[in-house]
Amino acid sequence: MLECLMMGDSIAVGIGQNRPECVTIAKVGITSDKWYKQYSHRIDQPFKIVVISLGTNDWKTTYTAEYLYDIRKKVKANAVVWILPSLTLKPTQRAIVREIASEFKDKTMDISQFIGPDGIHPTGRGYQTIARSLKNE
Repeated sequence: MLECLMMGDSIAVGIGQNRPECVTIAKVGITSDKWYKQYSHRIDQPFKIVVISLGTNDWKTTYTAEYLYDIRKKVKANAVVWILPSLTLKPTQRAIVREIASEFKDKTMDISQFIGPDGIHPTGRGYQTIARSLKNE
């Protein structure tokens, strides 16, 4: 069993850069459907912890719920933590992530206190703090 996996979008990239011991399968600007189509075949191993950051780049037409649900079904982990999309910019996607996390009894992490001026991404120090806090999961 591998220690940890950071998967998803640019937020996962940033967290993964601060957790070099983890496997990172993430791409800046990627939507949930594109992540599923390009990378879901790579999550067939079990991990102690998986951190998922997806939904932030999704629009109403990207079928966020369906793809995130299918991604989550493939994940094998002792613990899963979902990074919640921005409440102000992506409330629909945030609600979808909460619903899926609840169904699978996963944890969620609200990173609002670490978000920088763009309203989406944490600051450099924010990424460090988030990465450190995930070591305790």
